[in-house]
Amino acid sequence: MTKATNTVKLDPLTMIVLQKRFEAINREMAYTLARTGRSGVLNTALDFSCTMTDAQYRTVSAGQGLPIHTGAAHLVPQAILDRYGENIAEGDCFINNSSYLGNTHCADVTLCAPVFFAGKLVFYSIARAHLSDIGFPTPTTYGSLCSDHYAEGLTLPCLKIQTHYRDNPELIELCKANIRAPEQFYGDYLAIVGAVRTGERRAKEMCERFGVETVLAFLDQYQEYAASMAQAAIARLPAMQVSKTAMHDGVCQGYEQGLPVTATMLVDPEKGQITIDLTENIDCLPIGLNMTEATVIASCLTAVLNMLGPDIPRASGAFNQVQIKMRENSAIGIPRFPAATSSATTNLAHILIDHIQAMFAEVSPARGTAYGTVGNPASAPCVSGFDSRRQAPFVNQMVLGYWGGPALAGHDGWLTYGSGTTQGMLSQSSVEVMEQQQPLIIEKLELRPDSGGVGEWEGAQGCDCVIRVRDDVVTFSVNSGGFQYPPAGVAGGLPGAQTRTWKKDTSGTLSELPIFFDITLQPGERLIAYGSGGGGFGDPKKRRSDKIEKSIRDGLLTVEHARAFYHYSASTALGEAK
Repeated sequence: MTKATNTVKLDPLTMIVLQKRFEAINREMAYTLARTGRSGVLNTALDFSCTMTDAQYRTVSAGQGLPIHTGAAHLVPQAILDRYGENIAEGDCFINNSSYLGNTHCADVTLCAPVFFAGKLVFYSIARAHLSDIGFPTPTTYGSLCSDHYAEGLTLPCLKIQTHYRDNPELIELCKANIRAPEQFYGDYLAIVGAVRTGERRAKEMCERFGVETVLAFLDQYQEYAASMAQAAIARLPAMQVSKTAMHDGVCQGYEQGLPVTATMLVDPEKGQITIDLTENIDCLPIGLNMTEATVIASCLTAVLNMLGPDIPRASGAFNQVQIKMRENSAIGIPRFPAATSSATTNLAHILIDHIQAMFAEVSPARGTAYGTVGNPASAPCVSGFDSRRQAPFVNQMVLGYWGGPALAGHDGWLTYGSGTTQGMLSQSSVEVMEQQQPLIIEKLELRPDSGGVGEWEGAQGCDCVIRVRDDVVTFSVNSGGFQYPPAGVAGGLPGAQTRTWKKDTSGTLSELPIFFDITLQPGERLIAYGSGGGGFGDPKKRRSDKIEKSIRDGLLTVEHARAFYHYSASTALGEAK
C-alpha cells in the first residue's frame, strides 16, 4: 500500500485543478457505462455509480451516481485487502455483490480494479451497477419477502474476474448460467468493466501529467480540507441530542403494527462531530428488508452531509466527522448471516435517510426535511416475460413516476427526488422507450392531485400511472411502501398521500394489491399505481395564498383540498367569489 509522504504544501490553484480532475474522471466513467450498458435500468434509468478511492480507501469525490452506492465505497477495496492481502496486481479486477463483504445489496454488482503507477498501488477504480436480474427464484432484484440469503440468487463474494486484463471465462459462464437474459448480463458486465478501466486509464494519465508525488500530496491535503470544512459547519450548530422513531409498514409476523426505525443524533459543535446511534433498532427480520453495513453508512452520511450543505466536500475527511454506531444482527445495522438483504437499498434505507434529515428540523429551524417516497411504487416495477415482437425473453426494471420528494425548510418538495437513496440521480424513464423495450403500453402517467403533504412548504406529488399489458404475458414484481405509514410531515406539516396499487382485469374488475407482490398479468390487463406524495414541512396556515393558487392553477391541488387543509376561502384569480 502506498502512503503519501510528500510534505510540499500545494497552492490553491493546483488543489482545485486536481479536485476537478477527479470529478471529471468520475463523470467519464459514468458516461462510458451509460452509453454502453445493455439493460434499460442502466442505459435509461442510470441506476449505477462510479467513483475512486486512494490506496488508503479514502474517497476523494463521492462520485457520479446514487448516494446509496457511493457513500460507503471504501468498503469495496477493504474487502479485497481482507481476502487477497498484497496478492493483487495490475490488470486484476474483482467482482462483488455480497452484502456481507461491503456491498450494498445483491443486485448491485460492483467491479473494482487496483490502479498502479510506476509499480505502486495508488488508487482503486470502482463501478457499481444495478443489474436487471441476479438469479432470484422470481424475476426481480428486490426480494423483499425472501426468507434468507439463499433465496437471493447468485452471490459473487469478492472474486477475481479479470487477471492481466482478461476475463476469467469460467466465472463469466457461471454468471450466465444463473442469470436470466445472459447476453444482456454480459453486455452490462462489459459496460461496467469499461467504466472501471476508463477510470484506471485516466488516473494513470493524471499521475503522469502532474507527477505522482503531487497527486499523493493532494490526496492528504484535500482530506484535511474536507475535514476542516465539515468541522466548521458542525461548529455552527447548537449542541443537541435528538432521539426519534419513524415507522415502516408492517410486513411480517410480529410487526403487524409496523417496523420501527430509531435513531439518536448527538451534535457536538466543540469537537465538530455528529454521532448517529442506531443501536436501539430491532433485530434482523426474517425477510429481505434488512439493511447492510454499506447502506447504513451511506444513508447516514447522505443525510448529514445534505443538511450541512453543498460546500462540504463529499470526501472521507468530511465523512470521518460523522460517527455511526450500529450493532450486529440488526435490521438497521450489520446483518448476521444468513439474513436476507436484497432490499437493503430501498425501504428501510429510504426511511432512515429522511428520518435523520427530519431530525435536523429540531436542531435548527432553517434545516431539515419531511419524509419522501418509501420503496419503489408500482409504476417502477421489475418486469419480465417473453416478447413476441422480438421472439426473446426480457427482464428489466422500469423507473416511471418515481416522484414524491419531501418538503423542506424554504422549499416545496423536489418532484424527481424519488427517494432518500437516489435523490434525483435516478433518471426517470421515457414512456416511449419503455414501450419499445417491453410489450407494454403506458396508458397514463400523471401527477396525482392532492397527493403532496400540505404545509408551509408542500411535499411533491406522487404519480397516477396505468400500465397495460399488450400481447404477451408479463410478470410484475414490486416492493413499494407508504400505505400504512405514508411519508410523514415535519414541523407541523402533514403526511403525503398513501401508496396504492390495483390490478384491473379485462372485465374492469379492480383488485387491490399489497405493497410487496409478484403478479402475472394477461394481455389486456392493467396495473394501476398511485405513488405516495412527499410529506409537508411547516404549519399549513403559514403557506402563502399565491402559492396555494398557483398549485390549483397547475392542477396539483384541488380547490376542495385547499379549503379542507389550508382553510383556503376563495380567489378572484381563480374566478371564484370571495
